Amino acid sequence: MFEALGAAGIAISMLAYLPQVAHLAKEHCSAGVSSRAWMMWLVSSLLIGALAVHRHDAVFILLQISSLTAAAAILFLGHRYRGLVCEAHLHSIPRRWIGTESER
Repeated sequence: MFEALGAAGIAISMLAYLPQVAHLAKEHCSAGVSSRAWMMWLVSSLLIGALAVHRHDAVFILLQISSLTAAAAILFLGHRYRGLVCEAHLHSIPRRWIGTESER
């Protein structure tokens, strides 16, 4: 039963990352993406994942794989589209933070 609850938690965790990844990939918009914060999440996932592997804990291994994958995707896309802002976020970001690439 607890494994099923853990699997449900992993699914919810993956769904929570989906809007950020989808927005980055579809809109090429890096508004609100903090590379420093996502790098910390990535390192955190690696460290917790190492403990999970050491303990042979399948639920936490899968959770950390999903977190690691999402953090890596967000870091990659955030770097690739840094300075680019979609129309929806354009009004909420100071002009000085927007890169010259944003003028599409």
